[in-house]
Amino acid sequence: MDFIKNIISKYDVATVLLCLIAATIPFKINIGNLAIIIASVYTVFFFRKENLKKLKSFSAIFPIAFFLIVVISSFLSNKYMQGLKRLNLEILLILLVFILVNNKITKTKITKILIWFTYATVLSVSVLLIHNVIKIAQHKEIGDLIFHNFTLLYDYHPIYYSLNISIALFFIIHTKTKWFFKKNEVVKICFIILLLLGLILCVSKAILFVNGVFYLFYFALKIKQLKKRIAYFSILAIVSIAVFNINFIKERFTDGLRFSPEIANFKPTNDFSNKKIFTYQEKTEISDLELRYVLSSIGIYHLVKDGKLLLGYKQGDTKDYLNYYFFSYNLGPNWFEDFNLHNQYTHMLVTYGVFVLIFFLSYLFFSFYVAIQHKDILYIFFLILVCFGFLFEVNLVRSKGIVFFYFFNTLFLQNYLNFEDSNNRN
Repeated sequence: MDFIKNIISKYDVATVLLCLIAATIPFKINIGNLAIIIASVYTVFFFRKENLKKLKSFSAIFPIAFFLIVVISSFLSNKYMQGLKRLNLEILLILLVFILVNNKITKTKITKILIWFTYATVLSVSVLLIHNVIKIAQHKEIGDLIFHNFTLLYDYHPIYYSLNISIALFFIIHTKTKWFFKKNEVVKICFIILLLLGLILCVSKAILFVNGVFYLFYFALKIKQLKKRIAYFSILAIVSIAVFNINFIKERFTDGLRFSPEIANFKPTNDFSNKKIFTYQEKTEISDLELRYVLSSIGIYHLVKDGKLLLGYKQGDTKDYLNYYFFSYNLGPNWFEDFNLHNQYTHMLVTYGVFVLIFFLSYLFFSFYVAIQHKDILYIFFLILVCFGFLFEVNLVRSKGIVFFYFFNTLFLQNYLNFEDSNNRN
């Protein structure tokens, strides 16, 4: 047994397994889950008792506590079995924390993990682009090449997939990393082009917007020389103008961000005589932004009126409550039936109540505090990206969203936990 431990220590199997988890994120769920299971089995056999103290940090406390909240909320639900079905996803929180606290996370290790994540993302995007070329050869229409149809091969939501691309892209631009190939700058440019193409074809309005704004501030702060600043801003302007003038992107922005006065005046109510009854035509024309406003308005209003603000509708019953209210406005069936609120914050509020929402926001503020305190631009970008995305999607109800967020966020936080412990010992 000591011999095996020596071999494992020598070859740093723990880091290899973390790289494996990161490298499987851009691919199918079953591949990613297999990597997590392998890493979990390894951790069970080679867990170090001294790492138990890391469980006291907020980076570990929140995911573990949230898992317990889901369990309690499920048991308190009328349809408790429906709520307990969520545990096969929420258990990922425990496994990821378990794996990460047993590793001594360092900046060097994070860089290594992100390198493999970037290679995997570039490979993943390349496969999708080749798949699109095959579709073009089959005379498929533009709708078959973009958004959901672009990432369909991996059964991946395009917004979640664009988060992967964004992190890999910024990692390449921000860090001075040597890749496997000799012509490093040529490789970087090729990787950037491939990832940009992938980001464009995902057509996520929120993620494209965040990338554009963040790079504007990033170049303004990072580049001091006037000539270089002009050059970088010119490239950014040309790329942004070119991207936002692509027809399918322009249409996604103009149609998706439309907000009519009728929707702005929409008010949920329990008075059936005054309820807004959406017509067939209105439902076909409702924009992405309008839909999110309507769904969240309905969810929050009825949560308060039902006296469920403190504990929410609970894990097993939320869908039934929301469907009932959606139907009362003629938003179902067969239209928005079984839809979540398309907003991570309101989803937390409606499902688990105001205290859990405050707990979740505290976790995010803590993460921002750590990132800003240590001036970690990559970590700050990651947090801005996911927190802005939370306004338009409920990322943490799907396996890929859970793994992406908690894996990287816990990874960054554990790094600074180890950094502070090292300083305290010195």
